[in-house]
Amino acid sequence: MSISSLMGSSRVALTAYQTAIATTSKNISNVGNPDYVRRRADVGSLINPSSGLGFHEADTVERIESGFIQRQLWYKTQFLGRYETDEQIYSQIETLFNEPSNSGLSSMMSEFWNSWNDLANDPESSTARAIVKDKANLMTNTFNQLSVDLNTMASEVGNDISDTVDQVNKLLQEIKTINETMSSNYSYDLADARDAAISSLSKFMNIEVSENKDHVVSITTGGNILVPLVNNDFVNELVVTIPRYQEYDSVNVSFSEGGSINAISGGTLGSLIEVQNESIPKYIDDLDNLAVAIATEVNYAHKNGYNLNDQTGLNFFDPETDGAGGFKVDSGIMSDPGLIATSSAPGEAGNGDVANNISELQNGYNIGDAKFSDYYNTLVSEVGSKVQEAQFLRISQEMVVSSIQNHRDSISGVSLDEEMSNLIKYEQAYQAASRMISVADELVQAVLNLI
Repeated sequence: MSISSLMGSSRVALTAYQTAIATTSKNISNVGNPDYVRRRADVGSLINPSSGLGFHEADTVERIESGFIQRQLWYKTQFLGRYETDEQIYSQIETLFNEPSNSGLSSMMSEFWNSWNDLANDPESSTARAIVKDKANLMTNTFNQLSVDLNTMASEVGNDISDTVDQVNKLLQEIKTINETMSSNYSYDLADARDAAISSLSKFMNIEVSENKDHVVSITTGGNILVPLVNNDFVNELVVTIPRYQEYDSVNVSFSEGGSINAISGGTLGSLIEVQNESIPKYIDDLDNLAVAIATEVNYAHKNGYNLNDQTGLNFFDPETDGAGGFKVDSGIMSDPGLIATSSAPGEAGNGDVANNISELQNGYNIGDAKFSDYYNTLVSEVGSKVQEAQFLRISQEMVVSSIQNHRDSISGVSLDEEMSNLIKYEQAYQAASRMISVADELVQAVLNLI
């Protein structure tokens, strides 16, 4: 080998191992970065004379990853995001009902019915009448508060949807921008940033990801529906509309470039949309139905009775009650408990038949095929079941995601011990290449001295 060839080969080796050292050092500096995918220098390609000294990262440095494992992680993360959000929201709703407790609606209804039973035993007692009025007021106030709380919860979830959509749109724009850059200037750092954005997006909604030979990703949502979200420079952003003209703010989510919103079923956003547009409205409707049923049945029985003044045909609850939010005791009863009807016949102040009939309403099947208490308990149990189901699914999915994440880290994660070993190896090789240049230089000097 000529001196010039030795010098050239040594320079190539020097640059090659310098690249390997830089790659390994970058791995070490990102040992705690969850979004970083480790790289490995292809020394064979780096020292190939055909490479010259102009190295291209994609040709000489390998990004250690498994596309299949990464896509599996994105796919499973959407379920974890949904179950976590389900558990959080349904737990909050369960807290609103505050059952079982002495201040919950179940307890308030029991005390209301029991107060009528006490009044039936002593129809002429002003104290018993005052207690009926007070217990009725406490019960209706509890209905009112639950209605306010559920509607407030719906409004808060609506705001969460709006905030989540903003985050989704930012991620879609970020991925689109990286796509545009990657198509002409491929970079592993950009690939890491794009994967991190896709990982965040998968927590928010269900997505499917594919990548073409030019390293441009396409993202869709909805499985068989396949609504395109990102493709080259195309972005299909989400649009949120919250009408403010009604008590319950029904949030409408749509795609700016078309697509069925039913496509969004996973992730935080899928959970929020279902809770806001389906679950909470059902709970509000159920509570409204219960309030109207109690008001209707009690008023019917009460209007057929007589009070201490032998008046009849009076309502106990406000006859305009159309839901839990407007449920209240009739203003006349609130002002004068003596107007409460207890007797089934005029002139019989000690007759407590009507009061007893109202008390017995709690045991009748007056709302569908259920008792008032059973109807309400079913509602509360449904919420509780949602919490338990979400908690179970969240724990199970955490284990699945953790397993896939560990598998992904075993492939793409940085091992400090391995990288330090490689660093020592590459530094020694670099020093050897440097020594070869020094030897070549000494040979040149020796030849020149002979001339």
